[in-house]
Parts: sequence; structure tokens; C-alpha cells
Amino acid sequence: MGAILFYIFESTLCLTVLYFLFRLFFRRDTLFRTNRLLLLIGTAACTLLPLMQIDVSQYTPLQLPVATVRNLLTEKETGVADAGEGTGKEYMSERTDIFSGGTEEGNVMKEPRGSVMSAISVIVLLSGCYLLGALVVFCFLLLSTIRMYRLVRRFPAHEYGEYKLVICPEKIVSFSWGNTIVLSQEDYEKNPGEILLHEQMHLQHRHTLDLLWMECLVILHWFNPAAWLLMRELREVHEYEADNSVINHGIDATQYQLLLVKKSVGTRLYSMACGFNHSKLKNRITMMLKRRTNNWARLKLLLFVPVAAGTLYAFARPEVKKTVEQAMASVEVKQGSIPQSELVQLEAFFKQKAEDAAGEKKVYQTDKKSGTIHSFFVNMNNKMMLNQKLIKEYDVATLSTRLTDLLRAEYQKYAKGDLNYSTYLLVRYDRGSSSDAITSYLRTIKDSYLQVRGEISGQLGGVSEARLDSVFPILVHFGESKVYSSKHKTATDISLPIQISLFSGGSAGPVLKNPSLREVEQSLKEYKATTGSDNFAVSLKLDKDVAMGVVEDVKEVIRNTLYDK
Repeated sequence: MGAILFYIFESTLCLTVLYFLFRLFFRRDTLFRTNRLLLLIGTAACTLLPLMQIDVSQYTPLQLPVATVRNLLTEKETGVADAGEGTGKEYMSERTDIFSGGTEEGNVMKEPRGSVMSAISVIVLLSGCYLLGALVVFCFLLLSTIRMYRLVRRFPAHEYGEYKLVICPEKIVSFSWGNTIVLSQEDYEKNPGEILLHEQMHLQHRHTLDLLWMECLVILHWFNPAAWLLMRELREVHEYEADNSVINHGIDATQYQLLLVKKSVGTRLYSMACGFNHSKLKNRITMMLKRRTNNWARLKLLLFVPVAAGTLYAFARPEVKKTVEQAMASVEVKQGSIPQSELVQLEAFFKQKAEDAAGEKKVYQTDKKSGTIHSFFVNMNNKMMLNQKLIKEYDVATLSTRLTDLLRAEYQKYAKGDLNYSTYLLVRYDRGSSSDAITSYLRTIKDSYLQVRGEISGQLGGVSEARLDSVFPILVHFGESKVYSSKHKTATDISLPIQISLFSGGSAGPVLKNPSLREVEQSLKEYKATTGSDNFAVSLKLDKDVAMGVVEDVKEVIRNTLYDK
């Protein structure tokens, strides 16, 4: 339901923009057919534009507000984030980390039950309010239609060309709907020609279908004033179009306007019907007297091209460009048929790229004497510091911008001096930081490196991956995690919010739920002895926001147990 609410949010923005554009540039034109089509096609486009998706390299200030609402409505509900977005709290409901043969590790993260229930309760509340409002509007429309249908069925219908004519003895406002014209006895006796012709024009132009569409729109957007105002604008255009057709049929304009004045007071019309005095009297007379708008005014429709493009851009999501990343796709942790989590893939990626940069030596060491070291630190509140400059939690857009600019500047510095690039990024984090936040930040760091490498590859006219590793290697080093609070030290006998599954030879073994570190160690030793093999895999599932200290401690126990001969 969160995805539906976000779709409603996006289409609401589109309808609001459409209404203001129509009011500013088209409302006073006498191109009634053009305005009618503009409102119909425009509202239809507003419902379709949010379904279209374009990709950008990274978020811009124009997209951040929309991205924030997307995160609130969709990611909190499902716990799943788009892996290519890189903004806000990017969640994955299930991430599998594998420890195979004592050499690789991973985890599966699940959103904490408390935060999930809180997020779901908000979504349920919003969904309930939205559905209740839509139901009320629908019932109002249905009731109005039933009342109108009963009125038409109460009196005999007469053939009037291809339409049906119902004469109502009660004092009502004459209206038309579907293929039926309903006139009061008074109108039929005193002014049958003008009023009948007016209602006939409504039916001839098929205005009922327009109103059906707009009623569906206001049911969907009952809370949005722009939807109701657009329906009002379309009703007025209907009256302008019908009035213009009446005058074009030879009816005296002055007499017709006097008739409008006489019939300006009446009972309320049914919401679905087209009526003789449905629109504002002053506006209708003004439009009849107004000089015809030049056909060149239709060129104003071109305004919607940049507006639609800007709207699509505002709704865009970042997707990492594949110029260089495709060549790097081979950097994977081999674990047979067991899938790897994004966190493990990122760690393996940086390790492998550092080894590629070292060449045949396959040694990754930071040369503090000849190289430049930049620091990236994450504290227990998931706030970041890049070279001692603070970045708020989950603000990966700022991290991406700063790091990309930094990498560009560093490359230019070495390129101008004709020196070998040796800039290192030292990554450290507090044990109390969120494992999900670390995953998001490492992804952003990787994307920044790939973006700059893609630019360098373009500048050099396209070069091999090995050449890029030479001129601009990815040198990311992970420092020791820090501890600023004893609460982030994992005790050996405390039950942890984890689940560990063991595998050997492609078959599943025991599953440990909420074990302590001591129980993990004991179970691994027993399973190792039972299988008689060191070549088995361990799948670890953790809460999404579990502290990195817990992750590191669990990994350490698994590594030590598997390496223990």
C-alpha cells in the first residue's frame, strides 16, 4: 500500500502543476475544444507520468524531497530499498552473508520488529484515511447517480432524434446525461428551443464521458484540491463549448444571454449531469462576448514539454552507470551456489581492487610516506566524517558529491605532476554504528570511484580495466573499528538477534536462532566434527539495524572456529 500512496503523491504533484499552468496560460482562451482536450489529456498524463521511470547518476536537490517521501512511504513499509538509489535509509529485508571454508563471511539482515511495526502502523493509518475518504466520495457520487436515475425513470421518455427527452413536472434545473435530456415542464413550455439545443450540444460533444473520467479522478484524489478545481474548470469549458455551439446554430446571442440571466437561480444539479446554468453566469457571458483567440495560441501547449521533462527528472532515481562497472562485475566472492550479500560483495570488491592495483605482489599496504590518506569515519549514530567534515546520517547524496569531487581533484593533482596515483581512503566505523548504514555508505563510496573512473576512461579515449587500475586504482583500506561505549561490546553469554544456518555439500544443516557467541562457537565445532570437513558454509541473518560490533564479533567467532584445526 505504501507504493500506491507514493504513486498518489506523485500524481498529486502533477495535477497541481497542471492546474496552475491551465489557470495562468489557457483559462481565458476561447479555444474551447483545445482547452477541453488539454484538461482530459493532461489529467490522464498526470496519472501516467509517475509510472514512467528515468535514471540519473545521483540525486540532485530537485529530487531529494521526492526521494524522502518515497523512503517514508515505500521503504519503511517493505524494508526494501532500491540498490541503485543511494539516498536515505536504504534497506534490504534479507541479505545473506556466507562464511565458506573459513575464508568468507556474510549476513542476512532483517528490519527490527519494533521499527517495522511502527512503520507499518503509520502506513496502515494513512492507507485507512485515504481509503475511507475515497469511499465517502464514491458513495456520494453513487447516491447522486441513483437519485438522477430514479428521477429519469419516474417520468415517460420521448424520442428526440437520436436522444431521449424526459419532461419533468417538478421545478428542476434542466440537464442532460448519457443520451437523455431532462427538462422541467416550465422550460419546455417557455424556452424549448434554446435550452433543448444547449443540452443537445452537451450530448453531441459527449461531455458525459468527460465527467465520468473526472469523477474517477476525484475519487482517486479526493484530498487534492487541484483535482476538484480541474473538474470545475472542465465543467466551465463544457458550458463555453455548448454555448458557442448554440450561437453558431443561429440563436440570437443577446436573447440567449438574457435567458441565462433569467435561469441563473435554480436548485442544485446532480454531480454527474451537464446543466443549462451549471457554470458561473458572468464567465459564460464574458466568453460569448470575448474576441476569438488566435489559433497561434495553441503553441502555448509546448510549455508542457519542459514541464513534463522536469517532472520526470524530479521523479528520477539514481542508477550507477555501467561504463566501467561492467568490466568490474567479475569481482565476486565465489561461494558455490550460495548467494552473497551486498555488504560482503562490497568488502570483497575493495579488497580485490586493491590487489589488482598492487599487481603481481598482491599486497595491500598503505604507503604513508609517499601516498595521501583521506579518512572516512562513521560514529555510533551513523553520522559520517570525511576528512573531519561532518555529514549527517544517511545523507549519501552529500557523501557522493564530496567524495567524487575529492577523487577528481586528487587524480588531477597526480596527473599534472606525472606521478603514480597513490591516494588511499581509510574507512573506520564505530562498533555501535548500523550495519545497514555501513552497507549504504560503502555502496556510495564504490559508486563515486566508478563514476570518476568512467570519466577518466572517457578522457583517455577508452582504456582497459588494467590500465584504469594503473592510472586510478581503487585504494580503500579498512581500519580497526572504534569503541566509545561499553554497551557495544558483545558479551559471550547474551542471546543475539541472529539466525545462523549451516550447510555442507549442498545440504542444509542445523539452524541456530538467537544464540549467544558461546553457543555459536560450540555448535560450529560440533558440526565441523560431525561432517568431518572444513569446507562448509555458514549463512548468518541479522536484524537490519544491528550494531556493527555484533557483526564483527560473530564473524570473529566463526573465523576462529573454522580456522581452528
